[in-house]
Amino acid sequence: MMALLFISIVVFLLIGMPIVFAIGSGSMLAVLWDGELPLALIPQKMFGGMDSWMLMAIPLFMLAGQLMTTGGMSKRIIDFSSELFCFLRGSLGMISVAASMVFAGVTGSSVASTAAIGSIMLPAMEEKGYNMKFATALQAAAGAIGPVIPPSLMMILIGYLTNTSAVKLFLGGVLPGVLIGIGLMTVVYFHAAKGGDAYLPVSKRFNFKQVLRSGVGSLPGLGLPFIIIVGILGGIFTVTEAAVVAVVYGFVVGVFVYKEIKLKDIPKVLMESAELASIILFIQAATSIFGWILTVKEVPEMLAKFMLSNVAGQFQFFLLYIILLIVIGMCMESFSASIVLVPIIFPLAVSFGIDPVHFGVITTVGWAIGYITPPFGVTLFVACGLSNRSIREVTPYILPITASMLIVLILITLLPKIVLWFPGLFT
Repeated sequence: MMALLFISIVVFLLIGMPIVFAIGSGSMLAVLWDGELPLALIPQKMFGGMDSWMLMAIPLFMLAGQLMTTGGMSKRIIDFSSELFCFLRGSLGMISVAASMVFAGVTGSSVASTAAIGSIMLPAMEEKGYNMKFATALQAAAGAIGPVIPPSLMMILIGYLTNTSAVKLFLGGVLPGVLIGIGLMTVVYFHAAKGGDAYLPVSKRFNFKQVLRSGVGSLPGLGLPFIIIVGILGGIFTVTEAAVVAVVYGFVVGVFVYKEIKLKDIPKVLMESAELASIILFIQAATSIFGWILTVKEVPEMLAKFMLSNVAGQFQFFLLYIILLIVIGMCMESFSASIVLVPIIFPLAVSFGIDPVHFGVITTVGWAIGYITPPFGVTLFVACGLSNRSIREVTPYILPITASMLIVLILITLLPKIVLWFPGLFT
């Protein structure tokens, strides 16, 4: 049965079937072939995989992100970032990274961040004469910070799968997210140093009044992450309730403060949010069957015994796990991969004395690298679509960017205090 399961999934992938359909179809074939597992359990497991109070936060944060994008928050965040970095060489690239970091703290979605910021910054960089292959790779990586900086849809999912506090995961992702942003800006600096006149500063000097003015204009958007984190830490609301607060906040700001959302825009916003959320929830439903089969056939137990007998300690575990994250992240959508991989690997991590928050953040950063690596780089696809560049011509410029993110991943793996220091302040 297990051989048929994996062979059928590989065959479906080779003929071009989307990953989630390949996993679901392969699982269905395996159940039919086995004959011992009742078919009635398949829809039960699919619905059971989505039956979670915490998972309700995902479509709500998706809706919040769409409201904020339509409501003009992304434009004002870019204006504020522009004033902060306009005096630096390669400033447009740094602005793209900074704006993506801030917007990630509003939506928690890599796709939303890449699309919202990239649709504004990529045309601006092209107009200034930037190397658009590099600019595309950079925007894909900047958008990939989305799942690392709170609130994070991926961390909500990992918290659900590992029974770990999503709030602690949020806090644990703050410093790694900042480090990734600094690393990307460093890559921009060295690229701009040899890039010619296109990378000259937008402005010759820092203007504090302009920074203050643009900061005040973007304050409604900048304030949302703090409201969410403080509200959760203060026990005012849960993560799912925080998502509801984000939706109401985005609606009020877009309609009554910035006045850029009209009543006629609401149906479109709702439809786009529902489409994005349904993709994630369908992935959760389909891969629940796969995970159920693995559990019934005791695959996690066999893998656990193998690793326990061949892995001597935390260092070897992390070495194998990071390689696994990067390889799987290159070929598989991260939500599907998390649902399949995390429940299997997490008990092993606990057996080696690894903190659940440390494990969750490392997993999230590992997937973030997968977002920009072919053949399945989701933010890379979005950025290439925005800039009208092919993945093949952009790929060489991904290498130094990926290296900077990999350095951060290794750093937080070897120095867990980078992840655990901030959550420790609130426990």
